Order: sequence, then C-alpha cells, then structure tokens
Amino acid sequence: MRKLFLSAAMLAALLGSSAHAQEDPATLVRAMEGATSCVLAAGKNGADRSNFDGDANWEKQDDGSYLAAKGLPVKVTFPADPDGVSRICVVEATLPSQDQQKQMRTAFEVLLKQKPLDQTDSLIWMFGKGENARGLQFFTDNTSDKPKIRLIGAAF
Repeated sequence: MRKLFLSAAMLAALLGSSAHAQEDPATLVRAMEGATSCVLAAGKNGADRSNFDGDANWEKQDDGSYLAAKGLPVKVTFPADPDGVSRICVVEATLPSQDQQKQMRTAFEVLLKQKPLDQTDSLIWMFGKGENARGLQFFTDNTSDKPKIRLIGAAF
C-alpha cells in the first residue's frame, strides 16, 4: 500500500489561509500526520508501531503511547482488544480552534479524494480494497473553543 505522507508544505497548500492566521498549525499538522501513520499502522494481526519508533516527531512513553515532540498536545495510543492484541491506532489532540477542526476535515477530504460518511458524532472515510481495506474515523468536538478530537485508524 502506498505510504501517505503529509509534509508541512502540502498541508499548508491543502488548508489555504486561515481566518485565524495567528494560530500555529503545528498541532493540526502533527495530528494529521499521526492519523495517516495510524491508518498505515493498523493491522488485522496487530498494529505496526514502526512509523512512530525512531521518528523525532514522536516521543515514546513508558506506557507504549507516543507524545508529539515540542510539547504539542497530540498523543498516539494502540489500545488492546480483549485478546491483548492492538489492531487499531488512536490519535487524540486538542486543536486551537473550531476553524482548525474544519480545516482538518477539508484537508482529509482532499487527501483521501472523497467525502466522509457523516455520522452523528464522527466522520468516516473508507478506502482500499481486499487486504488493503482501511478506514479513518474522525470524532469531532463541535462544542469546545479548543476542540478535543480523536482519530482512529483501522484495517479491515
């Protein structure tokens, strides 16, 4: 499966100019990079953490999670299923504004070349076929000034 890679320049082009130009996009960028890495890391037989191990943008914690470097409010976890195997990858982040949450949705639509399935509390993108079928679920926070979001990468 082709590796999804989001450079800061690519994200800036996808996001365009913000109504909140003073907001630093670093958290948004890191959360999106984490989410695309999570989609690739997810696996039916167990998640592959190698996209995060040894990457200077992520600091591995004692509990096996990863925090974004430079103190950005982004965390990646690999929750275990009842059988003890971690198959999905989860990104949790606090964005600076509702505007950045909207920008994230737009950027994912452009990157994944499709509109999401709009659920009550989340957005879902499905892509790939057969052994490469993947999904990304984006739990939005439409009530907070600084939305606490969650992104889940899964393989099917």
